Amino acid sequence: MAETLELDGLNELRAALLEERQTIVASVRKLRDTRRQKGTFVLGDGAAAGPRLVAVQHQIDVVESIIATLTQF
Repeated sequence: MAETLELDGLNELRAALLEERQTIVASVRKLRDTRRQKGTFVLGDGAAAGPRLVAVQHQIDVVESIIATLTQF
């Protein structure tokens, strides 16, 4: 029972992290589209989100690895 609760929690965490990743990507796209429409787009717009995106992806990888380990048994 505890393992099921742990797995459920990890799946919820994974879903939240995936949503966070989608939010970051969407905000960068919106920023770039807005800048293009205004004619103020500069190469590298949205680059500040890069480290956050990498960190979230790393967290997703770690959680998925833990889920895979727990479900092997």
